[in-house]
Amino acid sequence: MVQKKGNYPMINKGRNKQTVEEVGAILIVILIFFYFFIWPEVLPSQIGSYPAQKQLDQSLMPLNRTIYKVNPLLHTIIYWMPRIYETPHKLVNCVVRDKKNWVGHYPDGSGFVEMRKGKIVTEDPNEVYIGKYHWWLRHFDVI
Repeated sequence: MVQKKGNYPMINKGRNKQTVEEVGAILIVILIFFYFFIWPEVLPSQIGSYPAQKQLDQSLMPLNRTIYKVNPLLHTIIYWMPRIYETPHKLVNCVVRDKKNWVGHYPDGSGFVEMRKGKIVTEDPNEVYIGKYHWWLRHFDVI
């Protein structure tokens, strides 16, 4: 028995085929989910702290700002002070829950720094942490 060329029965006849557009749409939804929900919590992120000290007249004097780079996957925190202490250093004995909740100790044993719910915790009542724009305005004596 000889089969003719081109008269083969369709194997997928009656099945639902996913088109390229449907697969592309599913991939886009997965990427959007990853970008907004997974990416920010897993990848390292920089956090700036902007301290100020209360003066006797209750005005605020800006202190040196510090930048922390937090990596929740590796439980590491690197810090530096722009224009003052440019060489990055690593905090030791770090416990990192996420980028807004962590604690790390200074390598020289002088103390530790802790962030809870996105705010640096301090025990000094005269030291406060203010917003970035407020700090810059105080730094340049605009307000």
